[in-house]
Amino acid sequence: MLQAIQRWLRPIFSSTTVHLVVEGRIVEAGTHQPRTRLGPEAAPTEAYFTLELASAKLSDGSPQRTDQVVPPEFSGPESLLEQFSVGDCVRITTTTRTGRQIQSIEAVPQTGA
Repeated sequence: MLQAIQRWLRPIFSSTTVHLVVEGRIVEAGTHQPRTRLGPEAAPTEAYFTLELASAKLSDGSPQRTDQVVPPEFSGPESLLEQFSVGDCVRITTTTRTGRQIQSIEAVPQTGA
């Protein structure tokens, strides 16, 4: 019983952060200005990427259904638009398991026809 409780509590109190990892093809890219509620000043402009998802998982290896990643849009520094564009196949790791803020992005080989 104690082991079952420890197993249940481990994810809650774990110091390891789990991230969402998605792979897919960029179908839309551009800039946007996120809404902010932190005062009268506007948030800085960010790049956004909309993906046609091929796969999704958590960084701990747990599978994630791609239809649960809605919307498949991710934001990051504007400088990413100089490196990635529509049609590129990428792997994006987000800052959290449910977030859409890009922690890292890298090109991956194109799969399929």
